[in-house]
Amino acid sequence: MSANGLAKLEWTPPTLIIDALGASAPKPTLTPVEQNQLAKLETIIKKGWSTFLDVGSALLAIHEKRLYRDEYATFETYCKERLGLSRPYAYNLIGSARVNEQMSSIEDIRVKPQNEAQFRELISVPEEKRVEAWKGAIKLAGEEPVTATIVHRAAAKFKPEKPGKPTAKKKPSGKRINLGPALKLLARAEQAANVSKDKVVLKELSALRKCLEALAGQKP
Repeated sequence: MSANGLAKLEWTPPTLIIDALGASAPKPTLTPVEQNQLAKLETIIKKGWSTFLDVGSALLAIHEKRLYRDEYATFETYCKERLGLSRPYAYNLIGSARVNEQMSSIEDIRVKPQNEAQFRELISVPEEKRVEAWKGAIKLAGEEPVTATIVHRAAAKFKPEKPGKPTAKKKPSGKRINLGPALKLLARAEQAANVSKDKVVLKELSALRKCLEALAGQKP
């Protein structure tokens, strides 16, 4: 009891409540079984990617040494009939192998191409410009992954234009042609034709006036 006869109350601070909206949600974690499954699947993917490049290298050797020539007249026929590969896909594999060989020899590239889509964007870049294009893609990506879209943007300025591609049409300047002097001369010719009452000449002059007024941007 206190001096004034009232019981002394003990104050206990309340338990802090974490703000549910401000608190970060717990990160989902994989179970040991799922982690095991992920590791196996990633191993398959990595092996498959390695095989993809190995296949390209093998096709490149067959193509360069013409090892198909005993039974097939062309490399394309060999790929189609012997291997079941279409011409574009076979050459994409070869192109990827060439790009990979070139990039692997450059020591100062910290990130190498990692998938078929990235290689495909580099295949059409001239060989002497590929390293520059790839470094440009890495720079564009910054801290983000280097996607095929980024490689496409970086490589676009190095790719040669496709033959037969129509050139961009020049937009009209918006300036009207000054046909005032021509219209004045036409008016004199019309007066002369009216005096002579030559209907044929008047008809031709009328057609000419419509053409000139259209060119001048005037309503007939």
